[in-house]
Amino acid sequence: MSSSAHKRRHKHEEHDEHVNHERWLVSYADMLTVLMALFIVLFAMSQIDQLKFAQFKEGFNEGTSSSNLVLSGNEGVNDIDNGADPVNIAVMAGGDPMQAPTTEEIIAEAQTAQETARSASNLAAARAEVEDYREIIEQIDAALTPQGHQDQVTYRITSDGLVVGLVADNVFFANASADVEQVGLQVLDAIGPILSGLPNDVVVQGHTNSLPLSSTTRYRDNWDLSTSRANSVVTRFIDVHHLPAERLTSTGYGQTRPLYPDSDDRALAGNRRVDLVVASPSSEAVKALLPQVAEAIPTDGPAELSTPATETAAETASHDTTTATTTSTTTGGH
Repeated sequence: MSSSAHKRRHKHEEHDEHVNHERWLVSYADMLTVLMALFIVLFAMSQIDQLKFAQFKEGFNEGTSSSNLVLSGNEGVNDIDNGADPVNIAVMAGGDPMQAPTTEEIIAEAQTAQETARSASNLAAARAEVEDYREIIEQIDAALTPQGHQDQVTYRITSDGLVVGLVADNVFFANASADVEQVGLQVLDAIGPILSGLPNDVVVQGHTNSLPLSSTTRYRDNWDLSTSRANSVVTRFIDVHHLPAERLTSTGYGQTRPLYPDSDDRALAGNRRVDLVVASPSSEAVKALLPQVAEAIPTDGPAELSTPATETAAETASHDTTTATTTSTTTGGH
């Protein structure tokens, strides 16, 4: 009897469970997982891609009915009236403030911003270039003034750059001649060192007035004479002032690019000239702004000529100087 009781007591004997002291790690890991998911969602919400959002919106609109009817066959919400006072829920002219911009609007705004920034940059570059040219003008004027030759040159700022005009009267060239006179050499020798210190290319352009050459001269026509005069100036700069030949260009335009029309009293003397063009190194967009900026910004230095309409039109034409000839037996200053 006692043996059976002992077995029953042994059978129902209970032992204490082992306590797990690391169960808190599971809850802690769950909490960290939830926090990580929360921060990922917040980060994703802060990085909205406008283009993708606009594409999503357009796709969502296309996937739903474009009608504003609540139920098929009923009137639209915009058409509901409330007795004598109709309900007007149309979008105001300013647009829906909650509506995201479309892809086209985003692209258009970006292009407008780029164009505005580019225009401002071009204008600033043109202003800086005009200021540089005016410093060159002052240097040339200061070099010519002690000799009293400051009135033998003119200045103007065009889309090509700074144009230093040498009035080719008897001071520079004799009639129908391409040989530089003594006073002309003094003027070139005053300008040469200034040009040699610049990084710009220099284009020497010869021009004549409209009077045709005599058949007794050694030049075929005004094209030939203007080119020879430009070459004489280039030769002086290379031989005496050692300007690099690769920076120099000579061109003859004959009578095709006058400063003054033939009806102007200044035409015969003013159109008979050699221009030294300090070439602009800028882009075409900046070059186009140079004359306007020069006109808008006053100068305290030597007077500058405005770019004549005839020359502006000629700049858009071909620079080929070999296809036209002029023959006549009339004499006159060139």
